[in-house]
Amino acid sequence: MLFTLVVIYGLMVGSFLNVCIYRLPRGESVVKPRSRCPHCGHQLTVRENIPVLSYLFLHGKCSSCKASISPRYVLVEILTATVFLIAYWQFGPTLDFLFFTGFLCLVIVITFIDLDHQIIPNQLLLVGIIPGLYPLFRDGWGAYKLYLVGALGLGSGFYAIAVLGQLAFRKESMGMGDVKYAALIGLILGWQSGIVATALAFVSASILFLVLMPFKKIAFGQRIPFGPFLSLGTFFALMWGSDIIHWYLKQVF
Repeated sequence: MLFTLVVIYGLMVGSFLNVCIYRLPRGESVVKPRSRCPHCGHQLTVRENIPVLSYLFLHGKCSSCKASISPRYVLVEILTATVFLIAYWQFGPTLDFLFFTGFLCLVIVITFIDLDHQIIPNQLLLVGIIPGLYPLFRDGWGAYKLYLVGALGLGSGFYAIAVLGQLAFRKESMGMGDVKYAALIGLILGWQSGIVATALAFVSASILFLVLMPFKKIAFGQRIPFGPFLSLGTFFALMWGSDIIHWYLKQVF
C-alpha cells in the first residue's frame, strides 16, 4: 500500500514538474493560471489534468483544438514516480527520502530545461541549496565539511574545464550553469559520491558520442547539453554511490 501511495504521489509531483519545465524558461508563474493547452490556451479541467490517465482518455490530444499533446508529459510523470519509488526502496519513510526526492525533483526539471533550452536557471540552483543544507542538520558540522569540500571541488574542477576548453577551442565548451550545477551536486552528495556522479556523467556522454557519431547523428565539436548527463550520474551516485565505490576499489586493488 505504501509503495502504491508513493507512486501516486510521484505521478502528481511529476505533473507539477511538467508545469515548471514549460513555464520557468519563459518567465511564467508556476502557480497560476491553471494548466492549459500550449496550442490553443484551453484551460484544463480536473478530469483533463489527471496524471497519465488523462493522456490516455484523451488519446493524446487536446479536448478543445484536437492538437497532439507531447507524450513527454507522461514520460516526466512516470519518470518522477519511478524515481520516487526507487528512492523509497532505498531510504524508506525517512527524512532522507523527503529531502533527496525534493532534490531529485530539481534534477528532473533541470534535465529537461537543459535539453530544451541549453540553460540551467539560477533560481533552480538556489532552491537546491535547501536540500543541500540537510546533511548539516543530519550529520553535524564535522561531517558537513566533506560536503562543502565536494561543492568546492566539483565547482572549481568544472570551472577549470570551462576555462581550459575556452582557451583550447576558442569557444565555450562548458557553460557556467554546468559549473554551478556541479557545485550543487557536490554539496548534496559530498566529495566521494560527487566524484562518482561526475565520472558517470563523462562516461555516459562519451558512450553517447561513440554510438551516435558513426551514424552522423552528432558531430565532433557539436555543443550538447551536459546537464542531463550530470543528472544521470547524480541519480546513480545518490542511490548507489557507496556500492559503486566499493565495487571500483575491488577492481583496482
